[in-house]
Amino acid sequence: MIPSSRSWRPGYATAGTLKRMVAPTAVARAPKPITRVLAPIRPLHSAPTPSPTPSAATAAADPKKMKIVTAYAFAAKPRESEESKSDENSNTEPLRPVVTERAIDPGSDLGLWRSKMLKGGDAGEDALMVAKSPDQSTVLLGVADGVGGWSESGVDPSLYSNALLHYAAQFAERHATMPTPQAILQHAFDQVAENPEIEAGSSTACLLRLDTSTGRMSCANVGDSGFVHLRPDPASPEGRMYVVNSSVPQLYGFNCPYQLAKVPQSMLQPGSLTNFPSDASLHDVDLQRGDMVLVMTDGFLDNVHCKLPPKESLTPDAPQRPELLQLIDMLQDKHREHWAKTKKPGATAADEKQDFANVVASTLMQYARLCQMTEEKVSPFQIDAARHGIHYPGGKIDDIALICAAAV
Repeated sequence: MIPSSRSWRPGYATAGTLKRMVAPTAVARAPKPITRVLAPIRPLHSAPTPSPTPSAATAAADPKKMKIVTAYAFAAKPRESEESKSDENSNTEPLRPVVTERAIDPGSDLGLWRSKMLKGGDAGEDALMVAKSPDQSTVLLGVADGVGGWSESGVDPSLYSNALLHYAAQFAERHATMPTPQAILQHAFDQVAENPEIEAGSSTACLLRLDTSTGRMSCANVGDSGFVHLRPDPASPEGRMYVVNSSVPQLYGFNCPYQLAKVPQSMLQPGSLTNFPSDASLHDVDLQRGDMVLVMTDGFLDNVHCKLPPKESLTPDAPQRPELLQLIDMLQDKHREHWAKTKKPGATAADEKQDFANVVASTLMQYARLCQMTEEKVSPFQIDAARHGIHYPGGKIDDIALICAAAV
């Protein structure tokens, strides 16, 4: 267990120089001379050495139709009130408007869809969705992270991210054979642009299409949300997972990702940038039974290592297995014991995978929240900050949205 040494500090993750930009200018993106700062050397958890990771191209598609089970979890970071900001900035320049309430009408189609997805909960500026084709043969997973900087202009950052995924889900579910993730993202982007009720906003987005008939997984990713594709190692008696494929963040610079955006003329600035679905990073890989796919916003990716950190951030005795896989190892062992005691007569392999997916989604989200709260563990965000000459100990407090899908 990671000890918590950090209290919930409102606005901590977006304070000062770490604030994400809405539409970065050319001047803001220009490189600046900095002194390299190495992150402190601390070990991660102990775990066995992994087997070599095979190439995704060697994975053969399963000719038989498989089933996809899904589970998701989310958490909103604490929100900074306008009053607390006023106290903190009493001797500084006047405040810009700050959004303290959601602009999504609970009774609208978007509000009802969001409430159904989140079961009445709150994912903050993040959004997520799971959609299925009418015959259940294709599943679409999606996460989006609304850019928080819009709140200073009086715009609710969650409106754009939720509307984007709402339109994506509607479009996907209308087709017996789902279009590609990029085509779905293009449709959603166009719908948001044409909606006069959405004044402005921007968001990262990651959409994955899983086809149970062909065993193919396709992805379109814009920004620093992303996915990790895992597979059981056939050489491991315990069925330990290895990483088959994962997304690479698209960034203009430190903490400034590519983002789909709607920027009114009144807010445009010289050098402002807006990304489009055509800028998305595309992936197309095979799925096999037993595979697991995790889709998440940067609230998870900035706090949990999905790949090994640089050698200078590790002690010589540190395990050569990424933190995410160590967590999955532990959950596999615990769940195997749990399922043996609690499974009901007639339970299927799909039931077991569904139960495991529930555990994985919930536990990983809770673990990421713990990592956000501590300065005792070197986070991926801390290492990235150090590369840019910024001292930022521990985790980054942010919203989290995570989906776990397993092929049976």
